[in-house]
Amino acid sequence: MAAPRFSQKSLAHLMRTGLIASAATLLSFAATAADANDHEAMAGTWRVISLDANGTLNDSEDVRKITVVNKPNGDWTLLVDGNTIAKGTSSIDEATNPKTVDLTTTETTDGNNVGRTYEGIYDLGEKTRRVCLAMDGGERPTQFFSAAASGHVVVTYEKVE
Repeated sequence: MAAPRFSQKSLAHLMRTGLIASAATLLSFAATAADANDHEAMAGTWRVISLDANGTLNDSEDVRKITVVNKPNGDWTLLVDGNTIAKGTSSIDEATNPKTVDLTTTETTDGNNVGRTYEGIYDLGEKTRRVCLAMDGGERPTQFFSAAASGHVVVTYEKVE
C-alpha cells in the first residue's frame, strides 16, 4: 500500500498543531560536558525520511521536503522546501537508556507553540537518527512506537552530505 502524501494544507496543519516543529526540535540538542559526543554528531543538516504520527506512517516525497539544521550549541532551524518554519533549542541526556531529549520551540512563522517544551527519546546512528516525541504534553515515550491516539510521533532522519 502506498504511503499517504502530505499536501501543502496537511503540512500547514502539522505545523499548526506542532507536529513538524516538535519532531524537528528532537534533532537539535544542547550540548553539555556529558553529551558532547552525540551533540557534535548531530550538528549539520538532516532530512526527514519518515514520520509516524499517532500510528500513521508517512514516507512520501512531501515528508522529505522537511529538513532540520542543527548547530553545535543546540539551536535548530526547521525548514520545509527551504523556507524557515520554526526555530528552537534542545537538551539531551545520553546517559539514560533510551537516551532522552527535551525540546523547546522558540520561534514559529505562525506564532503557535512558542515556548512549548516536548519530551522525547532519541537514537543516533552514523548517517541516520530517530526520535520519538510526546506531542500532547504526555509522559516521555520509553520506546520508539507510535500508535493511534498515542500522542507520539516517531521521526527518522538521514544526514545530508
